[in-house]
This record gives sequence, structure tokens and C-alpha cells, in this order.
Amino acid sequence: MGRITVTESMPDLNGLSIDNGRLKLLESLGSGAYGKVYRALDVLSPLDKPVYYAVKCLLRPEKKSHQEEFQKREIDLHRLVCDHPNIVTLHRVVYDTRYVYVVLDLCPGGDLFTAITENQVFRNNIQLVKDSFVQLIDAVHYCHKKSVFHRDIKPENVLCSPGGSDIRLADFGLSIQSSVSTDFGCGSSYYMSPECIGKELSVGRYSTRHSDIWSLGVILTNMISGRNPWRYATAHDDCFAAYLSDNNFLRQVLPISDGANEILKRIFTINPLSRITLTDLRKEILTLDTFFLTEKELSNAGATVRAAAKTYEDGQHHEPLVEENTLFVSGEGMGSSSSVSSDEVYAFNSPKDDDEPPSSFIVPKSAFLTVPGANNNAGSATSSGASGSTDSGYESEGPITPATYAVDPAIEVPDFPDGENLGQASESLFSVYEDTPKLKATKSKIKKATNSRRLIRLAFEKFGKGRSAGRNGS
Repeated sequence: MGRITVTESMPDLNGLSIDNGRLKLLESLGSGAYGKVYRALDVLSPLDKPVYYAVKCLLRPEKKSHQEEFQKREIDLHRLVCDHPNIVTLHRVVYDTRYVYVVLDLCPGGDLFTAITENQVFRNNIQLVKDSFVQLIDAVHYCHKKSVFHRDIKPENVLCSPGGSDIRLADFGLSIQSSVSTDFGCGSSYYMSPECIGKELSVGRYSTRHSDIWSLGVILTNMISGRNPWRYATAHDDCFAAYLSDNNFLRQVLPISDGANEILKRIFTINPLSRITLTDLRKEILTLDTFFLTEKELSNAGATVRAAAKTYEDGQHHEPLVEENTLFVSGEGMGSSSSVSSDEVYAFNSPKDDDEPPSSFIVPKSAFLTVPGANNNAGSATSSGASGSTDSGYESEGPITPATYAVDPAIEVPDFPDGENLGQASESLFSVYEDTPKLKATKSKIKKATNSRRLIRLAFEKFGKGRSAGRNGS
């Protein structure tokens, strides 16, 4: 018999009054494994100008349980940073005997995922990409200055206005106050840094600050191209392996400008301590002339780039291949190898632990219930303005492997995921990538590097040698 999520056992709370009758819950805007999100009316607001909130309804955990500590940490850290204009405001938390109600801003525009894939508001819009991405940088930078490290930055956890011009960071379910972590495989794999995945770069702990910066790089790629750069930042992923072999690989397969490619290379540096800082990243974004190819550049580009651009422009949708959901939670997930060889360690020292964490709390895998084959991503009651942060340990459905025609591309670039909001079945964008001589040569190089850790090490030696750059953080 399949296990059920906590949410499936919760009744419909539509019409319930909470907060001493101040708020009335209206329709459900979404649900995750641990709770539901409702639009709520402030009954004391003027009839001609009603005020609405997003209310996340969670089961009240047992006192002194791990889940209570986990829930409290999320709320406390969100409260610590929510005074920033680009972070979703947490107004108050209401308790009753059974539930915890978290009252948040309602963001009617939904999440960044919808803005990118469905509304395509960023396509060929240089100024909007600049304005919106800089807001996201500012939100993350503010968190870091408060020693709050998000660890689950992805489009589903970023809310926005209908036109995408007002950005709000949300979902602090995996956030911690330690600048280093040993919780490998924490977050959503498509946005995880290689050191967070912990399979091929093992150093005992990783920098949460620099891992957040990596996630921002994936989001920037999403906004520019409608694509993810790779499925997993491991050498077993064809696209990431191609990038390790040649860090100009993304320029060969995605419709991005030279300037955007240079910025991404400074983010996607294998040595996390040599990654671009948030301060420098902000400057680079604001001074860049364009993120996109000109019409002339696009017409002269290879078929792979042209196909990717056309797919983004047309918004084509095709049935995806089904992939099994994978669970990644703090202290669980991929983990790290128990036997360590010289190829498994960084060629630089482990990051210093600048900040003592408030606790060593780890969420046990047994605390999460999943339904095989179901959409267990709790992330986003996204149209509500509140993503399901207690569920953020669940793996996003992420980019689905595109169906492949007879062309048999040398490298498949993963599609940016679609349709995972509000529990709907996912679809993927689709494109066919040419089997160019250059990509053939790249793949040939990859095949020769049979040891994936050796490929990582070679990449580190090629373009990740910096030992001190970035040590001062963002």
C-alpha cells in the first residue's frame, strides 16, 4: 500500500476563520507534502479595497520533536530577513491545537518558473532580466549578510509580479545559519552545486554561501534561454561533462551572448572559493550590454543554438519521459563516498567555518512521506505567493530528458521544466540538437576521461585554480 503525504490527510479549510476571526481562508492555491496554501481575506479591510494574504497551513508538530525544530528554524530564519523588499514578508504565525498558519504576502504574479516558461516575460528583454536578476541577487546578498544561507534557490522559490518586474525570494525550509554544511544533496538537484551534490568533490563540508551563488547561475541561464544548463552537476551528466571539458560549451548550444557566457563561467567555477562574489556579479549584470544573440548572430549560429532559440520563442510543449522523483533532504540524499581517494578531494583547503550554526539539526529521511510517481514537490503554491517551504527537501521534477528523434544528438541540453506548479502533470520543452563535429569531438574527449573524478580534477586545473578569490564571500 502506498504511503500518503500529510497534506492528503488534511481537510479542506476553505471558509475557516483564524487569527481571532481576522482572516478568512478562501480557495486553496496549492499544496505540498506538509501543508496547503490558501488565499485569505482580511475581513477588517475596506470592502472597496480588500486586503488578501497567502496563508500556509501546516500540521502542528509534536512538542520537542525534530519536525517542530525544523519548522521553528524555517520561521525564525524567514523572520530574520523578511524586512528586505525582495524577500516575501512573513507577517505573523497563528497557532491552534492542530495547525500552524503562516501569514505571508500574496504575490498574484506567481513564481519565477511560470514567468520564464509560460509567460516568457524575460525573452529578449535585456532590461527586465537585469532588473529582476539584480533584485534576486540583492535578496540573497541580504540573507548572507544576516548569515542566512538559503540552500534551495530555484525559480519555484522565487515569487514575482505578473510582469516579472518585482521579485521576492521565498521558502526558507532548508536555510541554515552556518557558512559551511555537511548536508550533501540538500536542495533541488538541478540547481545544486557540484560540491553540494558531494559525489565527485568530497571535502567533508562545503560553503553554503558559494553554493547559493551557483544556484543563481542556473536561474540566470533559465531566464536567458528558457533552459537549464544540465540535469546534474556531475561528470556523469553529458552536458556538465562537456562543460568540464570546455567551459565555453554553453555558448555552443544555447542562444546566449558572449558577455552572458563570460558571467556564467565566473559563476560555474569548479573551485567554489574562486566563484564571482555577489557584489561583483551585480556589477557585471548591470554593465552587460546584452544577454541575448542579435538576429544576425542567431542566423549565423549552429542549428543547435537556433533550435533552442526557436523553442523558447514558440513555447513548444511535448510529452516528457517520466522520471522517478528523488528525495533530497538535509543529511540524506546523495551523500558522499565512504572511501576517499586523491581524486575525490578538492585541490584546496576545506572552507573555514566562520559561523557557529545555531544547532546541528538534521531532518531524518523517515520524516518525509512520498507517493511513488506523484508530484511530491512541496515547493510552490506559487500563485499564492507562498511556496511550501517545509517540503522543500523534496526533489523538484526538474528538467525532463527530451524525447530524441533519429538525429541522435551528441549532446542533449536539458529542457527547462514545465508544469510542476500546483501539482499538475509536468511537460517539457523540446528541441533537437545537431550532431556537429565540434560536439562529436567534445564527446570523444569526455569518453576518454573514463574516471569522472579525473574529469572534475582536470576541469579544476583548467579553470578553477584560484585559491583565495571569493574567500571574503559576497
